[in-house]
Amino acid sequence: MRTPRKDQVRNRQRLVTAAREAFGEQGPGISLDEVARRAGVGPTTLYRHFPGKEELIEAVLDDLAGAVRENADRAARIEDPLQAFRAVFTQSCDMTERDIATFAQLANVGGRAGEHAQRLIESVVGPAASRLREAGGLRPGITVQDIAVFIRMTLTTGSPESQAKAIETLLDGLAPDRHPGCGPSRRS
Repeated sequence: MRTPRKDQVRNRQRLVTAAREAFGEQGPGISLDEVARRAGVGPTTLYRHFPGKEELIEAVLDDLAGAVRENADRAARIEDPLQAFRAVFTQSCDMTERDIATFAQLANVGGRAGEHAQRLIESVVGPAASRLREAGGLRPGITVQDIAVFIRMTLTTGSPESQAKAIETLLDGLAPDRHPGCGPSRRS
């Protein structure tokens, strides 16, 4: 497979950026022709890169998850598995309110978009969750898929304060019960 030309790469990124903004403003119902217009390219160029709206939505989800993936890569260098996991979980929710709303809206379109959003989150939190599980710091039975759902739940809260409460509550609930019969453990 040959390397795409610079103009092809540039046009693709313009389309993703325009779609990200358009979806953020008007939701996933916006027409592909409008996305192409906003990107300053013709519909043919859009369809060359994205045969349908599903492919464009997946590309926007990838774009939105880019910074989160970078945060997870940095967290992987944290020595303590619990701190690394907390950093990944918290920073997976560390997007602008508009980006969070766009991600959640696109993830809830259903079908391929929802599955793609789930896989993206799993790929970000999976390594940190595995490290924490190996260190005995993750409640038995909790899967990476569960954690991805919990992160998606925090993305739908109504305010930064609500999100912070949801994150802290979920993180506390993911830890194994250190004192059976005495309720959940308390960590500082």
